[in-house]
Amino acid sequence: MATQRVERHHWPINDVLERTDLAALLDELTQPSGRMGPGRKWHCPMPYHDDHRASVTMFRDRHGHERWRCWSGDHRGDAIDLAVAATGQDRGEAVDWLAARAGMFPHRPLPAIKPKASPAPDTAKMMDPLVARYVHACARVLTSSTGRPVRDWLHGRGIGDQTVDANLIGADPGREMMRRGRGLPYGSGLAATFPVFGPAGNLTYVQARYLGVEAAGRKYDNPAAALAPHPRLGFAVSPNLLHPDTLLVCEGMPDALIAAQAGFHAVGLLGAQTPDEAVAARLANRAEHLDGRIVLVCDPDPAGRRVAEALSPLLVAQGHVPTVITPPDGCDLNDWAKADIGWAGRLISQLSVSSDVALQPRWTTTISNEVAL
Repeated sequence: MATQRVERHHWPINDVLERTDLAALLDELTQPSGRMGPGRKWHCPMPYHDDHRASVTMFRDRHGHERWRCWSGDHRGDAIDLAVAATGQDRGEAVDWLAARAGMFPHRPLPAIKPKASPAPDTAKMMDPLVARYVHACARVLTSSTGRPVRDWLHGRGIGDQTVDANLIGADPGREMMRRGRGLPYGSGLAATFPVFGPAGNLTYVQARYLGVEAAGRKYDNPAAALAPHPRLGFAVSPNLLHPDTLLVCEGMPDALIAAQAGFHAVGLLGAQTPDEAVAARLANRAEHLDGRIVLVCDPDPAGRRVAEALSPLLVAQGHVPTVITPPDGCDLNDWAKADIGWAGRLISQLSVSSDVALQPRWTTTISNEVAL
């Protein structure tokens, strides 16, 4: 006897998405970071991504649909993509599952759409003065006894006092000890503050780096978009410029500060967003202004490889063939600098030799001028 085929009801995608609360679905299918309210994060739902620190945030696209993105693995999607990733269903099954979850059944009136939260304020066009006041307040805290743990932490990472002063680095003691305006870094705990400057030396942004990452539930905290647009690039201030013809592009401000401290023009790539044409154009413009070469210093991990593979061809399209350097022994730039006091000299000397020159094994770096890395 033939099995009768059950006809699947085809739900309009918009009807399903409009009746699905993405935050509640993330709570149900993934592991939340534990922090509630604005800036909340979740762990990545992708089964093959071991997301140790919550990297998923929510946003609305230009159509008003709620979407999620993992800033660590660059995975993204809507509620349907989340259901597919977390449950292993195919897309059609995931749509049916979400529809039933929202109380949608064939041949019945659709349930009412629950009111959505009010849209977020528009992104600022320029930094609010409130951010600058926060930066200067944190710089004052760093010189006090409250800021001593942050000073010790900075020194432990090899960031000296001259670099601290030149870059207005500070200490956020946390919201229990320092009041703050709405939209500034939340202050979940003690943090080092890294001001972000533009190429002309103007303050544009700030990042708070928590010392107790596990307790805070995140590594970095940033101002709200309504207070300052995310610059994506941070130009570190060098207290003693020794290599004016080299622009070192690093992953994050701590590495950029180490490079600036060694006498390089240094830029930090901010956030985990994949570099795009706009980032490449700004780097190319800076290199042309300096009449210098571009060197990418990328971490020895898959994320670092993705950065190099994405950014190198974009820079080539701008007329700049970058040199890509991966520090030795599985180190990032900060660890390399702490392990080898002569790292900057080795880097400069290796930039001018061919890749087949025999080097001391411990300090050999991976260097490539090729677009295909």
